Amino acid sequence: MLVTWLFVWFSDAPWCGHCKALAPEYAKAATILREEGSEIRMAKVDATVESDLAHRYSVSGYPTIKLLRGADKEPVEFTAGRMAEDFVTWLKKKTGPSAESITTVEAAKTLITKSEVVVFGFFKVNFIISLTTALP
Repeated sequence: MLVTWLFVWFSDAPWCGHCKALAPEYAKAATILREEGSEIRMAKVDATVESDLAHRYSVSGYPTIKLLRGADKEPVEFTAGRMAEDFVTWLKKKTGPSAESITTVEAAKTLITKSEVVVFGFFKVNFIISLTTALP
């Protein structure tokens, strides 16, 4: 299987307190993604052993976590919390579709209920639904 997304945790010595605290949450996030059938793969790199790789990805502190996609794309620095759900939520936002097609009022209601921010766009003149009467 070709890996499209690789979420990499660069760590240093095993005695590092931050890395020790991160380990179980990182493993839990990997399990959640695997059980959901996600294409995202999570890896841990010992930057003290793989110093060339750490240098290549500008790792200067530990732990450093980056999302990689293909050799020709810039890595994305992980910027969220350190709990399993933080990893999973952030990864889904970064790797999921940028937009969803909503074709029914019920689908629109579901999206509004489960999302913090929703923006609707209408792109065809002949596709008009009166959302003011159908949605809360």
